[in-house]
Amino acid sequence: MRDPRTGRWSLSVWSPETKAAWVVTGSASAGDLRRTPMERRGECWWAELVDAHDGMRYHLDVDGRTPVLDPYASAVTRTDDGYRCVLRTRPWPKGRRLGRTLTPSPWYPVVYEMHVRGFGRTFEGARHHLRYLADLGVDVVELMPVHPFDDSDNYWGYMPLVWGAVHGPFAGAGRDAIDELAAFVEAAHELGISVWLDVVYNHTGEDGESSHTSSWRALADERAYRFVAARYTNDSGCGNDINPGEPEIRRLVVETLDRFASIGVDGFRFDLASLLTRDGGGLVRQIGDWAVERDVALIAEAWDLAAYQVGDAFPDRRWAQWNDRFREDVRGFLRGEPGLVPSVMRRIAGSPDLFGADAWRSVNFVTAHDGLTMHDLTVATSDRHRSWDCGPAMRLQYLKNAFTILLLSAGPAMFVMGDEFARTQGGDANPYNLDTPVSWVDWTRLVEWRELHDYVRALLALRRRHPVMEPSFHGVTGPPDMSHQSRSLAWSIDGLIVMANMWWEPLTFTIERSGTWRVEMATAPPRRHGRSVTVAPRSVVVLSR
Repeated sequence: MRDPRTGRWSLSVWSPETKAAWVVTGSASAGDLRRTPMERRGECWWAELVDAHDGMRYHLDVDGRTPVLDPYASAVTRTDDGYRCVLRTRPWPKGRRLGRTLTPSPWYPVVYEMHVRGFGRTFEGARHHLRYLADLGVDVVELMPVHPFDDSDNYWGYMPLVWGAVHGPFAGAGRDAIDELAAFVEAAHELGISVWLDVVYNHTGEDGESSHTSSWRALADERAYRFVAARYTNDSGCGNDINPGEPEIRRLVVETLDRFASIGVDGFRFDLASLLTRDGGGLVRQIGDWAVERDVALIAEAWDLAAYQVGDAFPDRRWAQWNDRFREDVRGFLRGEPGLVPSVMRRIAGSPDLFGADAWRSVNFVTAHDGLTMHDLTVATSDRHRSWDCGPAMRLQYLKNAFTILLLSAGPAMFVMGDEFARTQGGDANPYNLDTPVSWVDWTRLVEWRELHDYVRALLALRRRHPVMEPSFHGVTGPPDMSHQSRSLAWSIDGLIVMANMWWEPLTFTIERSGTWRVEMATAPPRRHGRSVTVAPRSVVVLSR
């Protein structure tokens, strides 16, 4: 921080049990290392930085453990000597948010989950594709983690080095990562697209006991992390769960969120957010209060290895949530499993069994970064993934079915980059460490799968014209058939009727609503007979008034 009286820069870190600490500036390889001793001030250590300047590299020496990264740093870079913090004397850019929140007035956006490198290689490359997304019709781009991470053994980015900085390689050579992210946000806003960030506050990249020490483990191990019987809890599966009840951790979480909000970020999706409730919910309610003040959206992944909180079990109703129940029930219905019609009705209606009347809290999805792509669900039969090898002749139809049900259900909807033109990972469901074509968007598939892309684009336009609110349900004739063998369902929303037949024989639906109706979209050609519509096997028909 800069002292406004003297203009000098100082550094303060929380490290309650430390006996001695130094700030180390310069580089060993350059031969200009300088060690500045820090002085204790309560539970923190403080030092004035000598010859501070923008871009100055530094790290900490804590009781002889070095290099230690400053968890409060606003920039990190990789050097020949390893990762180092970078002093930024310039303020972060200021940006305005679009002002779209999920509550109190319901807004059911369509969210496009994207990895910066996989989509466009850099922020600039991704920025050049934003017009494509605006033409497609999405409302939100949700960026997978953009905080610094060690990309030598990680691609997705869910192992953060620090929380309040931006991953340098996403900026491109010679560019500032923070400025580049801000430019991406501004460009998205100019096209009417909101930007959400996927953030990871439930653990850090220090991993488990046998892993390296890079930051909190040296500074405040026993208070920053959670322990049981002298071992790190590992409900994250990443080796080290953050302690959400520690006041300094809470302060840093909100402080770093505020940095990103200051450049115009519109919302945040929290990885394994249920782990942040281990303090009884105090931290997530504090984040909720902050979000109301800052007018940003909050989205929780409300589960981890030891807790499942999807729905009202999550302790703050101001947060939306990824709805994995939608994913599971709709995948099962798509592949023709029996006994799912009652559950699918709830999912299409916004999951009132989980969220009551607040359908805006249910972020519906069939695919996410973790798991098979939409296309790959059609090439492997797996009970674990609720997937089905439907064969090449049925593949396009299956994908259209999935998008139709997803986009014509109540609540926000999300799909993954490239799903709209059948991106494939070759069946890999967990390429977290693959920075290869397996994980990159292959834009040549847009030509090959143009029909699917155009269908999704038309669906998104239809969704904008006909908001999905409070669907009413019926069956082939009369009320819905909720028997165990039923695999069909119809529902009405605004000026649309959707008829879904996941049976392997054609079914003839009666148009239950008055008025004149025409076929708006269909995943396979239907036959029309006055007030009846014969829906082909494993297909969906959409009628409009």
